[in-house]
Amino acid sequence: MSLIAGTKDDRPKADVEGQYQKEKRAPAFTVLDDSSSVTQEIGDRKLTWKQAAALLLTEYVAILAFPSSFAVLGMAGGTIATLLIGLATLWTSHVLWRYCMRHPQIRDICDAAYCLTGKRWAWWAAFIGLALNNYCIMGLHVNAGSTAIQTIRGGKECTLVWAVVLGVIMFLGSCLRDFKHMSMIGLIASSTMLVCTLIVICGHGVQGTPNLYEASMPVTWTVWAPEGTSFVSGLNAWVGQALIPSFVGDMKNPEDFPKALYVSMAAEFCLFTITGAVVYQYAGTQYTTAPAYGTLIEKYGKVAAGFTLPTIIIVGILYSLVTSRAIFFQIFADGSRHRLSHTPKGWITWVCVVFVGWVISFIIGEAVPFFNDLLSLISSLFDSWFGFIFWSAAWYEINKGKRTKGAFQLWENFLAALMMIAGIFFFGAGAYTSVQSIINSYAEGAVKTPFSCVNTGFTFSR
Repeated sequence: MSLIAGTKDDRPKADVEGQYQKEKRAPAFTVLDDSSSVTQEIGDRKLTWKQAAALLLTEYVAILAFPSSFAVLGMAGGTIATLLIGLATLWTSHVLWRYCMRHPQIRDICDAAYCLTGKRWAWWAAFIGLALNNYCIMGLHVNAGSTAIQTIRGGKECTLVWAVVLGVIMFLGSCLRDFKHMSMIGLIASSTMLVCTLIVICGHGVQGTPNLYEASMPVTWTVWAPEGTSFVSGLNAWVGQALIPSFVGDMKNPEDFPKALYVSMAAEFCLFTITGAVVYQYAGTQYTTAPAYGTLIEKYGKVAAGFTLPTIIIVGILYSLVTSRAIFFQIFADGSRHRLSHTPKGWITWVCVVFVGWVISFIIGEAVPFFNDLLSLISSLFDSWFGFIFWSAAWYEINKGKRTKGAFQLWENFLAALMMIAGIFFFGAGAYTSVQSIINSYAEGAVKTPFSCVNTGFTFSR
């Protein structure tokens, strides 16, 4: 079993399909239709590995937050943390794929939690975590899009107006029901984000000093993080495993998923590290912002902000799609004509699920006065499980009886234990840091006003 070669389920195909039919469980909600003899009109289990790679690549919208992580952790600390967390993400994602191959009935992270425990409450707990995490991220994308537009427009309009406009756009885009079409749009997201990243990197190199630079406060950067720094920084940008079971479960040939994983991870390793280090060097601890286009001068900053918009919108749609499908698959059983065909009942249900999700996301993003800290808290509470603890437990399950057979198994045994410890650490330390930040924000009066028109865009000194 090798990370390079990949691991296939070595059971006969008939056994796998038999287990799928045997283990396929009933939906958590009321099934509205259970017809199975239908012509498939809506793509289901049709995703190719190239399309899966396109979906995975859309997640590197978080790249513009990496310079701020470097500003917290230092140049060497940021580089090492990025590489270590990236390698941990690669290994846990590979284990996740192996687990999905062992249990082909898995269609999302909630199903994986059910398979790990065999308990219905685990499905619900994972669903609550998935919904809270994804709805917060969707709300974050509404806010991020508003910030980008206000940066371009110079704060001429009420921020809330742009938030509503973006929310409507992302709701309409979320009416897509399959990942195959979403992957095509994902190519646009990853391409525009690559252009934005190049503008950010090159812009910092040619502009001289960063935006808002003052001669009395020169640019400085450190090699290591100051004493007492929390190394939870940068974790959330890597932890995207909660979406992977949905991608694997929708693939025509899920055994090809490692190809998509390696392509996306190679790109992310390079771009995350280079962007974080280059921008941090030119902007320093004093001027580094998140997103990183805030430290560019006006002629570069506004262009970069514009190129973030397609990615912000498309990734928001992707998170909505994953969450909505998890709910939709519980309303209609596998094989239902409402899942596979264009029926009025199916479309009305889908649109309602998507609409309610975006309403919740919009309210969370605009009404919660400590939204950023809330996002960090939820990420700490659930990403520690979705990113580390689940897949450590999964490795122990799929290797039962052979955990110490050979050097490679011993090495993976050590990694599984290490990931379990890391997940528990991030769960505790991340939650504590987030709660303390909420307390400090209230004490300092730094919480925002709900549904505010205040300009959230960056201003430029030149």
